[in-house]
Formats: sequence, structure tokens, C-alpha cells
Amino acid sequence: MTRRLFIITCVLVAAVCRFPFANAQTSGGPVLTLDEALRQARSNNRDLKQYGFEVSKQGEALSEAKTHRYPRFDTFVLAAQLLTPLDFSVKAGQFGTFPSTGPIPGNNINIHTPARPIALASVTATQPLTQLIRINLSVVDQRLKLDAAQLSVDQRRQKLTDDVRQSYYQVLQSQLQYESQKSMVKYLEELLQLTDRRFSQQAVLAADRLSVKAETAKAIYQLTTIEDTLADRKEALNHLLGRSVQTEFSVEPIPTTLPEQEDLPAARTTALAHRPEMKLAANHKLQAEVATRTEKSRYIPDVAIQAGYLTPANINFLPQNIGFVGALLTWQPWDWGEKRHKVRQAALAEKQAGLSSEDTRDQILLEVNSNFRHLREARAHLAVTEAIRDAETEKMRNQKEAYSQQSILLSDLLKQESSLKDADSQYHQAVLAYWSARADFQKTLGEE
Repeated sequence: MTRRLFIITCVLVAAVCRFPFANAQTSGGPVLTLDEALRQARSNNRDLKQYGFEVSKQGEALSEAKTHRYPRFDTFVLAAQLLTPLDFSVKAGQFGTFPSTGPIPGNNINIHTPARPIALASVTATQPLTQLIRINLSVVDQRLKLDAAQLSVDQRRQKLTDDVRQSYYQVLQSQLQYESQKSMVKYLEELLQLTDRRFSQQAVLAADRLSVKAETAKAIYQLTTIEDTLADRKEALNHLLGRSVQTEFSVEPIPTTLPEQEDLPAARTTALAHRPEMKLAANHKLQAEVATRTEKSRYIPDVAIQAGYLTPANINFLPQNIGFVGALLTWQPWDWGEKRHKVRQAALAEKQAGLSSEDTRDQILLEVNSNFRHLREARAHLAVTEAIRDAETEKMRNQKEAYSQQSILLSDLLKQESSLKDADSQYHQAVLAYWSARADFQKTLGEE
């Protein structure tokens, strides 16, 4: 019977200790690859779509700014009721005195408009001239804002890519833990049944039976916790992908081969060339320069060409059609230093933008250096956990052989099985930690 117990135990232990990557996709639902997850997120993520709408809004604002270059047409219509009559007099000879006719008019004339409804209508067309300098600067500024909005979308897309990768790896981690723990529960349940039979035959101690029972209950509790965590992580990933959080799926195993070690100087160059934050900082600096030029342009008087037409209806004596064309000048020669102070504010903002650009560059380099070292440490830690797992696997083989020769107890074999399971778990976590660190490093480089 002891020999039979050993054979059953070894078969069950081998099933638990098998590397679980091969079974990772056995969870419910179709397999979702990382590339497919990234594609769905970029197409359906709601937050990314909101950033896209902001780009469209800034594009419309740019088109609006361009319309200010063209003539402006204003229409004014006033319909009113006179509260009192309009009375005025034209004195004799007011329009001159001529030898042939005498004074015009010859007598005083009283003009009377009774209190009745009247109307005033006017149409003007104004073409800016000197204002075009400021308008063109406004167009340039709005184009920079459009570029900034697009860079914000790129920045958000890179963050979304990193979020999806991290969430995907978290689902994979929980999925592997779930498969491994499920095998452990099955193993302990069968071992408990075997122990109960052996206990009824008085072949094992009550303490051994209670220990297996306690381990089984603990494993079932851990399986429930892992299952809940897996469900939470799947729902979070579904939300990032912009689809129903109830969508069921499983993830595919990650590659076991690691990419080549990155070169730090090349990584710094790549990050400075591709990071949206660097381009945004340069964009903000240009916006500050345009703002300074705009404030300086306010020293120039506003000169425009204006043509108009005015007609007063139902008012006696006044002409019914009045047309004009001329130059319109608007200028505030004395403003108590308002324009000067605004120019200084814009110049200070320009200096701030320059300092911010330099600080952004340093922050990017710090992130590249830190994530590069973290990735290197993750690679080294993975090698350590792999060596520990191999050592524990060999110890397990030796313990099986010792148990077959009845030189160790069942509890010793179970203890070694637990050590091997921990080593396997640490190795899997180290693999996922490496790929998570690599995802952070790719984000630091500005890669999608």
C-alpha cells in the first residue's frame, strides 16, 4: 500500500508542478492576443476618442481664425416708435442767398415728424488692413494649438498602449495562477480522499489527515481569491479596449525568449526624438513667442477700409439713401502702460516655456535611465528565479526517489512540493515582471 500511495502522490505532484504556460489559454472565452488587444484599444477606447474630438475642435477653431482675414459684413436694423414728435426749423437763407432767387429758403420752414413708427437700417463692410498682422499671428497660434492637440493624442495613445500591455500581463499572471491553483486544489482533494481511506485503515495519523484537510481548505480559498482577481483584471482590460466589461476571453502565453539587451545611448536619442512631451514643450515655447509678437502688434493703430449704406425710413426731410466709403482708424494712444505690461508678461511666459522645455528634456532622460536600469534588473532577477526553479525541480526528483525508498515521510515530500510550487510561481512572476518593465521602457522611448 505504501508503494501504491507513493505512485499516486508522485503522479499528482507531477501534474501540479508542470510548467503552466502551455495551459494558459484554457480559461473560458476566445484567445485574445496582445496585438489584437492593442488594435482594439486604439480603435475603441473612449478616452482616446475624446482626445480625437479635441483635435477636431482645434481644427475648426483654426478655420474660424482664418475667416477674420476677409471683409466683415454688419447689418443693423432698428424698428421703433417715436415717443415725441421730431421738430426742427430751417431758417430763411440757410442754404444761401442768390441774386436770381434770393434767400433759400425764402422763409423759415418748420419740419415736423409726428410720433409714429420709424426704422433705421444700415449695412457696412469692413476690410481690416493693419489688423491682418495680428490676425495672421492668431492663425499661427491656432495652428500651434492644433499641433499640440494632436501631440496630446499621441501622448495619450502611448499611455494607452502601456496601460493595455500592463493590464494584459496582469490578466496573464492571474490566469497562470488560476490554472496552477486549480491543479493544486484537484491534487489536494484527491490526496485528502486517499488520506481518509488510509486513516480508516489506520495507516496514517490523524494529524496527517487534518493537515491535508487544512491545506485543501486553504487552497480552495486561494483559488476563489485568484478567480475574483482574474475577473477584476479582465473587466479592467475590457474597459481599456472600449468593449463590454462582461466580454469573456483568455490571453495567450508570452514569449519565453527575451529580446536583445537595449543600448542606453541609443535609447536616449530615440526617446528625445519620439517622445510627444518633448515636441509639446517645443510647441508651447513657440506659442509663447507668438503671444509676445501679438502683444507687440497692439502698438500699431487699427486701420480698415469701410463701406456702408444707411436709410432712415418714415422720418421727414432726412435723405432716404446714404452711402459712404472711407478709412476707419481706431487707436488708443494713451493706455497708462497697459500694452507695455502685457508685452513684459508675454516675454516672461516665453522664458518660462524655454525653461520648461529644458526641464522636460532632463525628465525624459531620467525616465530612460531609470527604466533601462529597472529592465536590466528584471532580466537579472529572471535568471535568478530560473536557477532557483531548476534547483527545486532537482530537489523534488531527489525527494521522490528518497520517498520511494521510504527514507523520508510524506510530509517531507509535500514540503518539497510546496517549495517547488513557490519557485515556479516566483519564476512566472519574474517573467511577467520583465515584460512589464519592458513595456514601461518602450513607453519611455515613445514607442507604440
